[in-house]
Order: sequence, then C-alpha cells, then structure tokens
Amino acid sequence: MSAMGDEGSKTAPSSEVRTASSTGSEISSFQSPLCASPARFVLKPGQFLHDAESAESLASFTRRTCSMSVFSLFFDYTTVIAKDTKENCSVGESHPMLNRFKDVRCFDKNRVKVKHPDGTHDFLHANYVDGFRERNKFILTQAPLEQTNEQFWAMIFQENVVIIVALIALDDKQCRRYMPIKNGTTVNFGAYTIEHHGTQQIRDTYDATILKIRHGSEPERKLLHICYFDWPDKGTPTRPTEMLNLIADMNYNRRLMMEEAEKSGWLKSGTQSPIVVHCLAGVGRSGTLAALDICCRKLDYTEKQPTGPMVDVKDAVLRLRTQREMAVQNPEQYLFLHLAVIEYALRQRYYDDVDTIDLSSFNGYTV
Repeated sequence: MSAMGDEGSKTAPSSEVRTASSTGSEISSFQSPLCASPARFVLKPGQFLHDAESAESLASFTRRTCSMSVFSLFFDYTTVIAKDTKENCSVGESHPMLNRFKDVRCFDKNRVKVKHPDGTHDFLHANYVDGFRERNKFILTQAPLEQTNEQFWAMIFQENVVIIVALIALDDKQCRRYMPIKNGTTVNFGAYTIEHHGTQQIRDTYDATILKIRHGSEPERKLLHICYFDWPDKGTPTRPTEMLNLIADMNYNRRLMMEEAEKSGWLKSGTQSPIVVHCLAGVGRSGTLAALDICCRKLDYTEKQPTGPMVDVKDAVLRLRTQREMAVQNPEQYLFLHLAVIEYALRQRYYDDVDTIDLSSFNGYTV
C-alpha cells in the first residue's frame, strides 16, 4: 500500500499506470504531434531543456484541452509514461536504507552528490532539475530520513540554497521534522545548526519560516522555508489558484533572498541557488510544482515574442521525467497541470477571447 496517493511504496511498486488501451475516437483525436520522444532531448551547447521550442500556441492548447474528457486526458498520461527510458540508478540501489521508497529511484546522471559525514559515500536521493531557460533551477528530493538529516542540510549549504519548498506537513507522522518549529529554538544535525527566526502564515494553505544555518566558521546564512500543508492525500490541490500563488511567492522570494545573500557576502553575484522542493518521495507533488512553473514561465516568455503565448504541458512533463524519475506521478496531477495552466493564462490575460473556454467536461476537478 502506498504511503501517499501520489508517492511511492515501501513494499510494492507504485500505483503509477504503465499501460492502457482504448480505441475511442476522443483518444485518437488527442495525440499531440509536437511532443518529442525523450531520445530527442539531447542538448547542444547553449540549448535549454525547456525552451520556447517544442510548444504549441496557447489557443491551440486550450481548444484541445476543452475538447477532451477526463478519460482522454488520463489516457494521454499513459502515453507519457510509456516514453520513459531506462536510466542508470545504481548508486542509489547500492544504498537501499537511504531510499524512502524502493520503487522510486534516483538517476545517477544528474544526482546531487553530497558527502556523507563518515566519508564513505556521496549519495542523497536528490536530482537537479531544469526550469524554463534555467539549468538546475530546482533540486527535487525525497523528504529527509532521520539518517539523512545531516546530509540534507549539507546539501542546502553546499548548493547555496536560499529557499526550500515542502509540499507536505512536517508533523512527524509521515515526514520527520528536520528543522526547529518554535521561534528562537535551534536544532543540531551533526556539524549544522539550524535556528528558527519566526513563522508567518502567508495564505490559507501555506506558511513561511525564516531559518538561519551555521556550519563551522562559515558565515551564517539565512533562508526561507515554505511549507504547503493543504495538498490532499490521494489528490491534488482544491484549486489551481493555490499552487499558482505558491509559485509566484516562491519565485519572488527567491530573488529577494538571493539579493540579501549577495549583500551579506556569502553568495557571490551570479552564483546559482537552486530551489529545493520535496514532498514525501520527491516525484509526484514536487514534479507537479516544477512542471507548472516551467509552463507558466514559458507562457510569460513567449507572450512577448512574435509567436504569442506558447505552451505544451505534455512536452514539459516528458522532458521533466528525463531528470527525475516518475515526476508528475499520476493522471490526476497531469490533469491538474492542464487546468492550472489555463487558469494562469486567464489570470495573466493572455487570451484574446475567453468566451471559447469551456471546461465543463472537467466538472468535479475544477472549482
């Protein structure tokens, strides 16, 4: 049984659908010719994994989505996972006690290497993931285990992280607390001291905590921890608005925190600072957030181009899954992405004509 509806299982393969068959006309009409096979995602110098290419117009994407049903979108998700390619995951497989779920693997090719305190290995279940026109914008990782807490904070320090996004409540039930929870208190994980400097509820569904981290004689660092605590078990957020607000706050505060870190002197100008995102396994909810950010940033970028706003959810998910196995883990999350992208475009007024947008076939999935 899975620990969470969108995460892996400790005792059995995850519930992610691997095959499906149908001959319905609504299925054949959905196929997107713009979506590439992962074999094509070989980048030349200067190219980005997620760019303005391999996208369809917002108008075309919206017409196609509105013409579909829940079933046809769910079926299309099976065509996404059918294109997954075999990747080497041998390092993680050699450290089974450091994997939260045995069926959620960590790619070797882009894993974040973090030395264990005893120096015996450098495995942590975390992968670098590109954003839109930004390499390694994210690190997607599983929720820290008790035996990986020190390595987790070592990664935060090593990668110059200024913002952590947790998509699960830190309640010690499914995710052990890896940070202090009361203002003015501290916790120690090996050589790292984490101090709580206040929590504020930003919106109804998440709060933000200022943390300071100390390590040896290094300058003290300040970072922001955002905890989204309302992602329902075996589901998706109630409204896309909640995730869109979270992503906007995440990106805005990342810029502010990086500027402050540069002024403090511990972050050099131009140094990369990935956003660390985790849920339980670091693939379902975490992958959905990354994919939504990619699609929204693509809309923002292309809206200013002669082509007008462009987006392709399927292509974004295909590419994302080449960097984090099982990212966007179930068809409900895939459907949620489509609806959230349309809502974002509405909020940004990227549509010339909103009268043609009819999502009535998704009643029960929208509010």
